Amino acid sequence: MMDGSPVRRGLRRLQRLALGRRARTFNEDELRCPAMVFAPHPDDETLGCGGAILQKRRAGAAVRIVLLTDGASSHAHLISRDELKAQRAQEALGAAKVLGVEEADVFLLGFPDGALDSNREAAVARVEDLLRRHRPEHLFVPYARGEHADHVSTNHLVHEAVARVGRPVTVFEYAVWAWRHWPMVGFGRTRRQQRSVLAGTVSTRLGLRILKDFRTKVSLRGVVEQKRAALALHASQMERRDAEPRWHTLHDVDGGEFLPCFFEEEELYRRIDIAAR
Repeated sequence: MMDGSPVRRGLRRLQRLALGRRARTFNEDELRCPAMVFAPHPDDETLGCGGAILQKRRAGAAVRIVLLTDGASSHAHLISRDELKAQRAQEALGAAKVLGVEEADVFLLGFPDGALDSNREAAVARVEDLLRRHRPEHLFVPYARGEHADHVSTNHLVHEAVARVGRPVTVFEYAVWAWRHWPMVGFGRTRRQQRSVLAGTVSTRLGLRILKDFRTKVSLRGVVEQKRAALALHASQMERRDAEPRWHTLHDVDGGEFLPCFFEEEELYRRIDIAAR
């Protein structure tokens, strides 16, 4: 829920309107381009670009999803890593199917959650191999500002793999945790929340960096409920297990203000066109 500040609500709405008006919509030819989506953890692919995946699949494009880590740290204080790893893998495959992507086109690389940078060379090699084998024209990767460490590492290692392959490609960077900036969300009640949102606000310069960078959009019209359905299948992140109050979900982030950032009228991206070397 919003924090009751009409000023912030107004600024939030103005920011989204400005983002939407400045961004150019994917055209039909672009929607038909084969794509590969890189997600640091299971659920990032749905949050950040579930709409783009759905619209591309509707247009007949081949879409493959690459999950870099196993996501086993999200609730490791309440469940064994092996059990959570297995659960999140199954959730990812189910969500991908709702997005129109079959299991054969989902690649679970399985690097340890929270330690992607420590496995950088191996991860770059795996990504390079996938790029050479499947030759996607569009790549979707996390934005590198205001994001968690694995998200930043995913951005950097995919760009490194692209440079090694040397083929022309268009990269679309999507935000996940970078949306946690004022005025998109409030500063919250706890000191930890306040520090986190403040860091995101400083990193994105009140969202002005996103306004400058995110100039491409994909409409969620006609696919928003499918995107919601796909996200719901990431049950470990969306549902409180056994009514355990310490089992935090995405609904809990910023008092419920975080999730609506992913269900506006469009998804927004930073576009980078990379020429052949």
